[in-house]
Amino acid sequence: MPCNVVRATVLGAGMALLLAVTAAQPALCQRQNRQEEFPIDRWNRMSPEQREKELAKLPPERARLIRQRLRRYNQMNPQEQQALRERYRTFSEMPPAKQEIIRSRLKEFRQLPVERRPIVHHEVEGLRAMPDAQREGRLNSDEFRGRYSQQEQQIIRDLTEYLPDNGGPRTSPN
Repeated sequence: MPCNVVRATVLGAGMALLLAVTAAQPALCQRQNRQEEFPIDRWNRMSPEQREKELAKLPPERARLIRQRLRRYNQMNPQEQQALRERYRTFSEMPPAKQEIIRSRLKEFRQLPVERRPIVHHEVEGLRAMPDAQREGRLNSDEFRGRYSQQEQQIIRDLTEYLPDNGGPRTSPN
């Protein structure tokens, strides 16, 4: 599998993991101290009994997803874990309104038909790697508008705008 595909898959899965864990612990995302603890570390420090007690307080589906995503995180290599930590740090430093936009668009993304998700994900990753002028040209092209539904276009635009690219967060006029 090409390195970029593996990287995109890991980073995409990492963002889903990040959002699931932070959704379970919303107060962690709102702290003023930006040196805050990474939520997965808190879960991993718990004994299995403590973890299950905390997960039992959540809706069953949310608890199942957190268990699954904790296992996935713990199977990542240290570089992948560090990339996820950096995404968490960047995400937690965003204003709450931007965090909510990202959560909303990722929820919409997960509701897309299964066959459309890889296509949309690939477009987001490709756009995030482009220079601003090239990105704008692509987003305004007839080919882009013809290939994606209005909902997909909005998902792509917002995730491209608010998620950091490979070099860190982009500056945005908004």
